[in-house]
Amino acid sequence: MPDIAAPRPGSARLLFALACSQLVVALDFSIVYVALPSLGEALRFSTVTLQWVVSGYAIVFAGFLLVGGRLVDAVGGGRVFVAAHALFAIGSLGAGAAGDAELLLAGRVGQGLAAALLAPATLALLNEGWPPGRARDRALAVWGSTGAVGLALGVVVGGVVLATVSWRWVFWVAVPINVVCVAASMGLLRNRPVSLRRRLDPTAALLGTGAVVSLVVAATQASTGNASWSVVAAWTAVAAGLGVAVAWSQSRRPGALIPVGLWRVTTLRTACVVAALYMASLGAEFYLVTLYLQRDMRMSTLAAGLAFLPLTLTIVAGNSLAGWLAGRWGLRRLLMAAFGIGAVGLGLLTLGLTQHEYLTGVLPGLVVSGVGQGIAFTAMFITGTRDLDESANGSGAALVTTTQYVGGAIGLALLVLLHGPAPVTADFQRAFLVTVLIAALTVPVAAVMLPSRVATPAGAGAGSRTHD
Repeated sequence: MPDIAAPRPGSARLLFALACSQLVVALDFSIVYVALPSLGEALRFSTVTLQWVVSGYAIVFAGFLLVGGRLVDAVGGGRVFVAAHALFAIGSLGAGAAGDAELLLAGRVGQGLAAALLAPATLALLNEGWPPGRARDRALAVWGSTGAVGLALGVVVGGVVLATVSWRWVFWVAVPINVVCVAASMGLLRNRPVSLRRRLDPTAALLGTGAVVSLVVAATQASTGNASWSVVAAWTAVAAGLGVAVAWSQSRRPGALIPVGLWRVTTLRTACVVAALYMASLGAEFYLVTLYLQRDMRMSTLAAGLAFLPLTLTIVAGNSLAGWLAGRWGLRRLLMAAFGIGAVGLGLLTLGLTQHEYLTGVLPGLVVSGVGQGIAFTAMFITGTRDLDESANGSGAALVTTTQYVGGAIGLALLVLLHGPAPVTADFQRAFLVTVLIAALTVPVAAVMLPSRVATPAGAGAGSRTHD
């Protein structure tokens, strides 16, 4: 039995609530990009501090995911789910109502913290509500598709909001979504006593959060275009030092941030590596294509957002295809196919950029890469959570998501360094080529890390599973 939630297996209403939660987390990450100039001018942000409207959310999100996962394991996904949505709504209201830069950034930090609690809670509830196999794979496909839709929809919704009302609604639009998520889940969550056996050592929490935050800050600083490399080096050194301290703490203290048994789950280890490579390759497509459409092809913000709709549709198709194929192909073949297709799509984009035409130069690559991206996103979370024990659902989901966003931050820093402060077509091609290589590299990585037959560790499930 789960700690707090005993959802009815196959409940469409609960799946709707969990999918909407994934939507709001992804939407709030991308929607602010188009509003940066307007809110920066209105609240008199400096050029340096304006980037923290995006980075403040992303850094806190990545930094607190592991703590959120352990909290889910300790008190249950349902309690954390409701509390996270309440915090998200408060942060959204505060950011939208902010009268100065400091208050807006405080609201963004609140949103990021809420997202760090929400991501592992939704995955834990999904794993508890649907048994392993086709039912869970299809539920994960629906959940994954809303995340992809949220990222692309954020650009479109942001453009429409700015064109019709005010930049403040870029934040306020999340409030009704949070209310709907909680309302839809009511009656499907049952309280149960908190498990004191899974309490989290505060020292481990501080060290782990500090290590992740320091690493993401270092990558964020490196991606600003005018980075101070002494500052980047200092943050990297802090991250390394705290990482060593986390390893020491893990072996000597009870209530470790990452339960030791998780590292023995082959599918989870594979998913963590694949998630980092995903964000550094296929996940970077949103950033690079947006920049190319607006800078090189001179598209307006709204036009660039609409240009993403084919990518959104093919990602959703890929998500659905992954849910159908997962029980037929096996995880290893599914991951290899996903990144192979994704690499081909990114390659088409690389070659098509010189045409400076959307229909012939950009669209084919978006369509092909979108299918690969949709399959990969769903497949890596199916892989990461398939062999987890219910008592570690939150921590396992948080570990995959943390590596995903850390990989994305490091990958983005690398791409910014490659294309430079004023990129032209050749610079974009060079950056896209790197994403092609990373996606292609993930194919043999998945093949090596995920053998065709993997014995499930004790406490993680029963027997052995075929992954080929």
